Amino acid sequence: MDTLSFTQHGQQQTNFEEPVGELLKFARKERRLVGRLLAYWHHLCEGRDFPALVDIDPAQIGDDWRWSFILDTAAYREIPNFSYIGPDIAKYSGIYLSGQDSFTSTILDLATHRLSRVFAEGCPLLIEDDVVRFDGKRLMFRAVLLPLSDDGKTINFVMGAANAKLEDGPTLASIIQRS
Repeated sequence: MDTLSFTQHGQQQTNFEEPVGELLKFARKERRLVGRLLAYWHHLCEGRDFPALVDIDPAQIGDDWRWSFILDTAAYREIPNFSYIGPDIAKYSGIYLSGQDSFTSTILDLATHRLSRVFAEGCPLLIEDDVVRFDGKRLMFRAVLLPLSDDGKTINFVMGAANAKLEDGPTLASIIQRS
């Protein structure tokens, strides 16, 4: 059994356990980016606690890779470097949100805000939240942070992905397709 940590609207939900096989069946039907990537991560584990960075295959991830990112946490966990930022999520790394501690918060900031929990708990983290954009519109947001380890023990990379939808409006992906 694998444990999964889930944060909804800023509050940690009760950890739950689910067989990985059931999760992979779920992923085939999953419409959500975070669910598909979580299932892919579990598939890559193959009996290990964490997959390695070299296990990640953008071709297998497909279009979801465009919404993904890789954080190199080997040198500085508190201030990781982005090794990769997908082109679609990169387009939204400059959309600023209001009502935050800092008026420079972006979608990538929200996705990585709870990164320390991935290290503390040693498991994937799903994040669901809603925030107010600079223009006052509510943005419903989902992200996933997936620990990676080159030695099988120490988390030295984190793969993540995030996307969002405007309340009663289009998803960010549909906005990009139109532009």
